[in-house]
Amino acid sequence: MNRELFMRELAGRLSKLPEEERLAAMQYYEEYFDEAGPDREEEVIRGLGSPSDIAKQLLAEFVVKEAEVKPMKPKQSFQAVWIVIAALFAGPIALPLAFVVAILVFAGFVTIGSLVFAGVITAVALLGAASIVLVVGIKMLFIQPATGLVMVGGCLALIGVGLLVGLLMYIVIGKGLPMIAKGVISLFNRLKGGTATC
Repeated sequence: MNRELFMRELAGRLSKLPEEERLAAMQYYEEYFDEAGPDREEEVIRGLGSPSDIAKQLLAEFVVKEAEVKPMKPKQSFQAVWIVIAALFAGPIALPLAFVVAILVFAGFVTIGSLVFAGVITAVALLGAASIVLVVGIKMLFIQPATGLVMVGGCLALIGVGLLVGLLMYIVIGKGLPMIAKGVISLFNRLKGGTATC
């Protein structure tokens, strides 16, 4: 890689920065190359590291600086988190951070799995309770008709809620979990490939 390719790649990777910040960064590295001279171009490139690593560091520094100056909107905060995560993976502490992220992702899946399991158990419990209330309600129709009707109505309400919860769990399991899994895989592929973008 020569100076021209280095600067072109760096400019592309800094495209998310505001123009003023990007131009200042580009000018800094142009001057850095100028001071070193054309004979030391390869040495400078080796010393600086990859444009990807530099861009991640600059983006992370910009996000931190902006966060100190003004509060962020939720969307900006979410983007900032991904920029910082990408920058951290580029540093020398990538392995422990990758381990922590993997644990957090695993914990997220366990949490989602627990919620889905609880939802399924709730749906089954509601439908089970509805069957018991139905049997008792039918018996009560012959002893106290008003109470029996209330119990049969309660049974129908339990069946409705149970089916609704069951349908919700079916949608979460059938569509939500695969989407989450694809998103996590995509995130890891981006981070692994060094092409994480905000």
